Formats: sequence, C-alpha cells, structure tokens
Amino acid sequence: MTKPTKILTRSVKLYLTLLVISTGAILYGTLFPVSYDVPQSLLGMDKLVHLIMFGAWTFFFGLVRFLKDKFKLLPVFVVGTLFGLIVEVLQYLLPTGRSPEFMDFIADLSGTGLAILVLYILAKKVPEFNTDPAS
Repeated sequence: MTKPTKILTRSVKLYLTLLVISTGAILYGTLFPVSYDVPQSLLGMDKLVHLIMFGAWTFFFGLVRFLKDKFKLLPVFVVGTLFGLIVEVLQYLLPTGRSPEFMDFIADLSGTGLAILVLYILAKKVPEFNTDPAS
C-alpha cells in the first residue's frame, strides 16, 4: 500500500471526527441567528461556501461508510441531499433571522454531487475502496 493510500484508509475515527466537526460547522453557519447584513462583496461567496461545506460533509460521510464496508454511493448522495434540504427547511421554520434560498440548496446539492464524483473515482482507483469483484 502506498503512503497516500495508507493515510486515506487509515482511520474511521479520523473521518468520523471530521464528519462531526463539519456537521457542527454547517449547523452553526446556517442556523445560528444573525443580526448583521452580509457585505455585498461576499454574497456570491455564500454559494461557494455551501458547495465546499456540503461537499466536504458528503466526502467524510462517504469515507466513513467506505471504511465500514458500506460501498454504495446512492445512500451517501441521498443523505447528503436530505441534509441540505433539511437545513433550508429549518432556516424557514426557526426564528433565526435567516431565510431559505433555492440557490443555497442547489449549491448544497452541487457540493454533494462533486463529493460523490470524487468518491466514485476513489472507488475505481484505490484498491482498498474497489468493490468490483472483477478487479
């Protein structure tokens, strides 16, 4: 096993910890009450932040599942999508001063899809993640 592969497949605890931290960061960043106006220059960055945060969350979730021998990507995509949808619904329901945005959900979905693509490539290229019996 090469060194990068060994690091990648080393620890479920590491990825579980990163998953918990990213979950907390997403919930804090999207549901914590705000009492300030976002500067106009940062409005476009919001979608990029959504893409990165939900992409990272989905990636960590997928790695945890891979390392627990649950190699199917569809459940990872569904859970990542539902997490983004739930966050947007909670922004509507909770009195936080935040409002749900369809484009935020699209950014969440895009990050999830990008993470699925990376996980798919890992499943094909890294032997420890390869579930194809013909390989």
